[in-house]
Amino acid sequence: MNAWWQRWVALWDRREPPTQLALARIGVGLVACADLVYSRAAGLAGVLWSPYPAGYATGREAWLGLGGGAWWTIAVIASAAIALGAATRVACIAYAIASLELARLAPASESALDVLYRIVPIVLALSRCNARWSIDAAIARALGRPPPAEIPAWPRYLLMLQLLWVYFSAGINKTGAEWGPLGGFTALADAAADPQAARFGPEWAQALLPLTRVATLVAIAFELGAPLYLAFLYYADTADRPGRVRRLCNRLHLRWIWLALGIAFELGLAAVLRLGDFPYGMLALYPVLLLPQRARVTNVAASAT
Repeated sequence: MNAWWQRWVALWDRREPPTQLALARIGVGLVACADLVYSRAAGLAGVLWSPYPAGYATGREAWLGLGGGAWWTIAVIASAAIALGAATRVACIAYAIASLELARLAPASESALDVLYRIVPIVLALSRCNARWSIDAAIARALGRPPPAEIPAWPRYLLMLQLLWVYFSAGINKTGAEWGPLGGFTALADAAADPQAARFGPEWAQALLPLTRVATLVAIAFELGAPLYLAFLYYADTADRPGRVRRLCNRLHLRWIWLALGIAFELGLAAVLRLGDFPYGMLALYPVLLLPQRARVTNVAASAT
């Protein structure tokens, strides 16, 4: 038990370059800010978060008595600050609160990405995601306190587990027959023919039905196989150790295949369906799935000595 505990502590005390978290921070901030700005440009901001008769907000009064316009402004400023890495921790918490207040005003305006993007900033606020490519880092260097070259890896672990859970839970909740052989794997074709979500007419989906059947099979296999990515990543991180399964997974580049399927899946959804910023918001988190080029494991007890 002592050996297992030491390994557990060493895993969560690992240090790594801030590249992955910095990329995720920038991507999340840009997607969130772009979505909010688009809502205003499309004339939706006032309608969604204003009470009757000016809008369709159905929730109770938001915190501090601020209206939807004020919380929208706070969310825009905070998301832009997250992308820029300016007062990053404050910006992350401010965005999470503003997003929550907007959800309280108009629960029906929520998407799955909105819920996810209230969790992600909180984890980022607890990390050192601003140690690279940020205004915070530039100011710290100017003051003679350069940010660390390596930061704790556990926030990236949490975001990676969250992302993999999103995919896996989506897979296990696809219980309709159209996602399996009994329904002919027609789920994606049905979605592509839905007039409310499809970008194109239903004719093309029927013409490409054999291809969409294969795409449906690959999509459900990709989502259900999300937990396997942890094994693929572990095998890549320990490539110098023996083991037939490890060598086979690394030789076949299974982790890169899974990542490529995920990117193709999200871009395909963005191209075929009108899902707003959801595909781009998911892709913004993909850097946390990557293996750092170099990492150093530091045991707490060893570092204390």
